[in-house]
This record gives sequence, structure tokens and C-alpha cells, in this order.
Amino acid sequence: MSSKRINMCIILLLLLSMIFFGCSKPVEDSENPEQSTEKVTNPMKGGEIVLPITQFNTLNPILNRNESIFYFNQLIYDGLVFLDNKLEAQPALATGWTGTENGDGWIFQLRDNVSWHDGQPFTAEDVRFTIDVLRTNSASAGGSIYSGFVKNIKNVTVLGSHKIAIETNSAAGNQIEKFQFPIIPKHKYRVPEDVFKEPKDILVGTGRYKVESYTKPSHIVLKLNENYWDTSAYVPRIVGKIVPDLETALSTVEANEASLSKATDFDWEKYEEDKTLKTYAYTDWDYEFIGFNFNKNITSDKVIRTAIAYGIDRHEIVNDVYFGHATITDTPIHPDSWLKDESAQKYGKEQDKAKKLLADANWKDENKDGILENELNQNLSLKLLVNNDNNHRLEAADKIAAQLKDIGIEVIVEKVNWEEYQYRLNAGGFDMILGGWKMSVDPDLSFIFHSAYKGNTNFIAYENLQLDQQLIEAALAKSPESRKQKYADVQKTILEEIPYYSLYFENSALVVKDYVKGEIDPKPHNIYNSIGQWYVLEESK
Repeated sequence: MSSKRINMCIILLLLLSMIFFGCSKPVEDSENPEQSTEKVTNPMKGGEIVLPITQFNTLNPILNRNESIFYFNQLIYDGLVFLDNKLEAQPALATGWTGTENGDGWIFQLRDNVSWHDGQPFTAEDVRFTIDVLRTNSASAGGSIYSGFVKNIKNVTVLGSHKIAIETNSAAGNQIEKFQFPIIPKHKYRVPEDVFKEPKDILVGTGRYKVESYTKPSHIVLKLNENYWDTSAYVPRIVGKIVPDLETALSTVEANEASLSKATDFDWEKYEEDKTLKTYAYTDWDYEFIGFNFNKNITSDKVIRTAIAYGIDRHEIVNDVYFGHATITDTPIHPDSWLKDESAQKYGKEQDKAKKLLADANWKDENKDGILENELNQNLSLKLLVNNDNNHRLEAADKIAAQLKDIGIEVIVEKVNWEEYQYRLNAGGFDMILGGWKMSVDPDLSFIFHSAYKGNTNFIAYENLQLDQQLIEAALAKSPESRKQKYADVQKTILEEIPYYSLYFENSALVVKDYVKGEIDPKPHNIYNSIGQWYVLEESK
């Protein structure tokens, strides 16, 4: 599957699905998937889990750009916070945090009983060092995938061995979710620049598992960190089996040489034929939408956008193109998120309503050719731009065109190569665009909708002063109650205005050997999310 995205987002959580329902479930998906996990009965300690990891350049979590190593490193390294099943920040290396008086930063209280895997004590100096490293963002090394998380940080002050203040350039843009980047040990380097000038696999973290051995180029063995602050884990040993690519990773699972792997496509029902495998689906970060060009009179007309929203059958697209494995949404907020407003669901296939909206706006089919015309005898004809290297998107575009023809809208699908797609997107050379964002752990949607980003990531040229203010207030909100309300306001405006017509978030899945039991609950930010609750059947040891 080709999956080039509009990679202009300010903070993409890596090359992967970052930041994507509650508990995952075996196989079936829908607009509102049922949430279930395998019930844990009599879990036992012991055994090992083998995780395939694709070939990589470095294990250093700051420099790594390999998706499988990104997930693997979450077993070894901790951040100040971690994200729970609802993508809400919870204590990790920080036990708590409070906003500064002026709202432009955070004060973190750190755990005082944490040691690095080599026995050295973890302190606030390690946090400051890591932030300094990320802010260094060495151009020669290409920077770090986490550098965007700290770009708004102005100053870091160590208030004690286990207390630190982090000041940002503004009260907006310092969401607590950004502080889940991995903390690395200061004592392993002289200065921050050394991380980039002398890249090496440090292999020392504070996480649940620590490196026991690393045999190049075949495997990495992890063992349980007995001093970890969260002692709930059953599996004492994890083996990272190095394989050439994701397809090989899946083959090793089918050959019983590894315990689990990500599926490579949407057709994961095929694994049901193997009774030794189970499949656990989750909603990924890949968000698909139709964007409307607000510099064009026709697509800046809210009546047209609303009619399109009622004219498209997203269920048909999901079922026929994605084998049912996408989650329909009306806003770009991830469906798992605690900030998701469950009342922000409005649109579905209601073609009679769409036709009435258009008729009331004096769009009629006087010549009976199936295409509506206005009073100036102009056809209701729109061009839909799509990149031709994404087969799923191409199929979806054709279905959208066919569905909208049923309500009298002619859609001409323009299938272009990636270079032309990007050029026309940036130049405003489209009526509608079928596109996608890889969303992140940071829920801020300003980069998509705020008028300050017009000509940049707000490529649809949308401007709404009310939404601008709501986005700012949502970014400034610090208390959970206030954040939830502010994000609800943002979603209601998006739903009413339809600057994007949201289609769905694509789903992914883990294919898991049946001897791995427990609360297998992958998430887009961490496919090993609940690994502390996994256990291995005795006969598989």
C-alpha cells in the first residue's frame, strides 16, 4: 500500500502511526467498534516473547527513525509522562505536574527512587540534558523525530534533584502530551552535541525492560528491570529478532519464530485461517478527509459542502476499500481520545436531505442530464484532486464521484503524481482534495484550521475568527475540565462549518500467536501499550 501523506504537520509522532479504540478487539471494525480485550485468568510469570524488528541504523531513541525500533525503545526508555488508553497523559518519570503562574510552562515533580539500568541515579539533570539535546537539533544529523516537541521551550530550570521547571515561549502550544519523549542519561555523554556528533547505541534507559545482550545483526535480548517503579509484569524476557522488513516480520510469526507483528495491509481476516493466530485491531493516526478550497466560490459555499457531507456514503467506502477496517469520524480528533466529543457526530448518507439543500439553493436539473445547474445555467461540476500512488485513495475517489452523481453533482477525479499533487495543493489548484494527515499525540488542530497557517498547512485557505479564538483557548487550557470543554467547542464549530469533510481514521492490527495472553491492547502511539499485563502460556516456554 502506498501511503504518502501531506507531511507538513508541525508535530508528527515519527514515521509511524502516532499518536491511534479503548481496548482493542479481535478483527471486527465499524464506526463504533466494540471494545474488548481477552479476559486475564490466572496469569503466570515466565517465558519469553519474541518481537520482530526491522533492520535499523541506530537504537538511540533520539536519533532513531525506524518504526519498529520506536516501539521497541518504549520498553527500554520512559518519558516524563505516558499516554493511557484514552490518549491522556499519566505519570511516568514525573509523578505530577502543575502549570506555572503565568500559564507558560510546567513544574514537574520527578520520581526519587529511579535508577538507570547501569545503576546510576536518575535526576532532573537528565531531563534538562535530554531537552538540550532535542533543542540542539543537529542539522548534520537530520535532527530528532522529537525535536518538534521541545521547539516551544524557552528555558529549563532545575529546582532540585527531582524537581524541574520548564518555561515555554507562550502559554499556547505547550500541551502536556508533548512530554512523553524518551529521557536519556546525561552521564553517558559530555555535551548535548555529542549525541549527534558521536551517535551510538546507549542501551541504558529507565524503562520496564533493560538490555541483557545485543548480538549484531541477529537479535537484542531484554530482561525485566526488577527495580522498575511499576512492578506489574509477567514476562521476564523479550527477544528482539532483527528481520529485513515488515513482510518478513509477519512471516516469522506465521512460522512460529516470533510472537507477534503488525499486519501489512487491511486484509487481516486471512489470518483467521491459522488457529494459532489472533488479530487485535486498533485505530491508527492516519486521518483521511476531503478538503474544500475556500478561494473558490463554489466550494466556499456552505450549502454545497453540507450537501456533499450528506451525499457521501462513508460506510460503503470503508467496507469496499478498506475491508471494513477504518473508523468513521466527523472531526480530526482521534476516536480514542478523551478529548473526543461523542456528540460531534452529525453526517451520514442522507441523499434526500442533500437534494433538498441543493434545490432550496436553486440548483436544478432543467435539461435532465443528471447534473444540476444554477440560474446562470452553470453545471454543478467539481474537480477532486487525488494522488495516483495511493490505491486506496484512488478507489475512494471513484466511489465519492459515483455517490455524488446520485445527488446531481458532477465530480471529475484528477489523478496526478505526487509531485504535481503537492504543487497544486500548495498553489491552490483544486476545487476539492482527497488527502490525509498523519495525526500526532498533540491534539492541537491549529495547524489545519487557524487562519495564521493560511498559505502553509492551512492549504484550503480557511478563515474563521471564531474558530481561531476557540483553537487558542483550547491550546491555553490547562485543567482537564477546561480542556475538554474547549475542545468540544472546537469540534462543534468544525462540524457546523465543514472546512474539511472528515472521512475516517484508518485502522491497523497486531497479528499475535495464541500463546500470548492477557490484555493485548495496541494503541497507535505504542503497539506494546499494555505489555505489563501480557503473559505466556506455560507450554510455549
